[in-house]
Amino acid sequence: MSQSRQLAAILFADIAGYTALMQKDEQKALELINRFKEVLEKITPEHQGKIVQYFGDGCLLAFDSSVNSVECAMALQKAFRDSPQIPVRIGLHLGDVVFKNENAFGDGVNIASRIESLSVPGAVLMSKSIRDQVKNKSEFQLSSLGFFDFKNVEERIEVFALTNDGLIVPQRKKMEGKLKKKNFLKRNEIVGLSIILLFVAAFFIYKKFFLKNENAGIDKSIAVLPFVDMSAGKDQEYFSDGLSEELLNLLSKIPELKVIGRTSSFSFKGKNEDLRIIGEKLGVAHLLEGSVQKNGNKIRVTAQLIRAVDGFHLWSEKYDRDLDSLFKLQDEIAGAVVKQLKLKLLTVPSSATTSTNIEAYNLILQGNYFFDKLDKENVAKAVNFYYKALAIDSMDARAWAELANAVSRQSWQNYIDQNIGYEKARHAALKAISLDNTNATGYRELGDIKLYHDFDWQGADEAYQMAISLEPGNAEIINGLGSVRQPWGHWKEAEQFYRKSILLNPLKPIIHMNLGNVLTSAGHLDEAILSFKKILELDPQFQRAHLYQGRNYLLMGKPDLALKEMQQENLEIFKTFGLALAYHALERKKEADETLKEFLEKYQNNWSYLLAELYAFRGEKDLAFTWLETAYNKKDSWLYWLKGDPLLKNLEGDPRHIAFLKKMNLPID
Repeated sequence: MSQSRQLAAILFADIAGYTALMQKDEQKALELINRFKEVLEKITPEHQGKIVQYFGDGCLLAFDSSVNSVECAMALQKAFRDSPQIPVRIGLHLGDVVFKNENAFGDGVNIASRIESLSVPGAVLMSKSIRDQVKNKSEFQLSSLGFFDFKNVEERIEVFALTNDGLIVPQRKKMEGKLKKKNFLKRNEIVGLSIILLFVAAFFIYKKFFLKNENAGIDKSIAVLPFVDMSAGKDQEYFSDGLSEELLNLLSKIPELKVIGRTSSFSFKGKNEDLRIIGEKLGVAHLLEGSVQKNGNKIRVTAQLIRAVDGFHLWSEKYDRDLDSLFKLQDEIAGAVVKQLKLKLLTVPSSATTSTNIEAYNLILQGNYFFDKLDKENVAKAVNFYYKALAIDSMDARAWAELANAVSRQSWQNYIDQNIGYEKARHAALKAISLDNTNATGYRELGDIKLYHDFDWQGADEAYQMAISLEPGNAEIINGLGSVRQPWGHWKEAEQFYRKSILLNPLKPIIHMNLGNVLTSAGHLDEAILSFKKILELDPQFQRAHLYQGRNYLLMGKPDLALKEMQQENLEIFKTFGLALAYHALERKKEADETLKEFLEKYQNNWSYLLAELYAFRGEKDLAFTWLETAYNKKDSWLYWLKGDPLLKNLEGDPRHIAFLKKMNLPID
């Protein structure tokens, strides 16, 4: 345990009004905190400083030199003034500091935080100890704000403001912070007031802890982390993943519980990251983790419910069961979690379906494992596993629903013929619903088919509404509710659903992509760019992220930046498509024509809508409408993007475009 004591210049910085912003617009707040950290991590080392610790919306920096600390503070405030602006308060103090395990303690730290509390956005305040070290430096302009009595600090401290151009100097009478309260009351008045306050406090304590439900104050949010495969051969990962997902799905059916989606929870798989960091990144108060050991028909499952903020184990249990009792075990674990979180609903919906054949279930889990990889080969493997499960038990609603999901994916990506694929998916979804009318996945997949194949907007919305009534906390279904509003041009409603889905599944790239696209359609190009950048932070290889980033640069009149993005797109079809757009915008006619020709030769049979976008962007309206008609006749899923598609902007106002919108049952305004 390393520990050292030294004289150091401490800089405290925090974002003003961050808590209120989080409640109002969590996405914007998260973008702000990310930029805050980027600026700190860039500028601090340039001034020989060290980032000691983050505190949510604040940060503590340490410097060996007072001059360096002030120079860094000035550089930080200058950077924070750039768009998008960040309202940051900064306080500085030179004092004795104890450094222990990457943390800092002592009076030097406490006084710096007290001075920062007096500051205002855009200001740099410092103690006399810092001022005395830099007062002879002509590049620093300083002004005294007077003496202040800080909480838990014996001596009065004189505070100075840096008054260089661009910096804010707070007015003394408006300054508020961690100060001692002035005592204007006489002793008898204090005694009388204390008695009154005691009665008031007693009343509120009684009201809070005895009259209210005992579960008040518990943060009802949780992430289910992937259970660890502890089997001897380490060959049961699909099974341990499946158990985790089943528990997640069970808990997400409870309306008052915020449950983080699978993609985000599973993104920490195998990373051994600090649980407190995981809780912070996912925005939850609790984590459920565990392990699975499977040997033949025997399973041993351990589960722990952990408080994220401090890693405290609220509950843990070990279960030894036969495989045949797996569904009952899932219900037991979920029920224990519900009990520990003191939810009003003391039981959870059962995990058992109309069929609980364990052999079929094992095949379904293997199918899910391969489906998660999402590429053509592995999705095909998943489909085969679902069919094997149905060969054992054709009455398993879960297997039919998963089959519908996988075949829909194959159709959307043109891995198989879209018309044939979507009809197979429809059959599977309807079969799942007929066998179990509480199967939310079946309704969600039916909604997808009606949305992306039938162009039955109302029918899709009804299916998603049915799904959300069954699983109100399911991020995928909430995302679907956003998707069904996009083709209608209801951008704001779609954005709200996408942002809600991101709260429940913050690390899933496709939801950020949906948000970015609806922001693009609404004309908020700068905000959309942030969404596409977020995707690439989460997964640098995520398909279409570079394409859409490049498209938005084209819309912003930045073709050189667009070309750089298109060149980085990892899926060949979208890379070719993007390059054809960028070369045209750069007026590199020969390369634009050659790339368009290449796209035609390789992809025209399956990607007619993209060809319509290409020709529309090039201003070749007749060919654009020809390919739109081809897309319509083929029921090309990508017609979903028709209304508000910025690449079709050249077609708007043309009578043929209005007629096409009507044919698609879309509003023309």
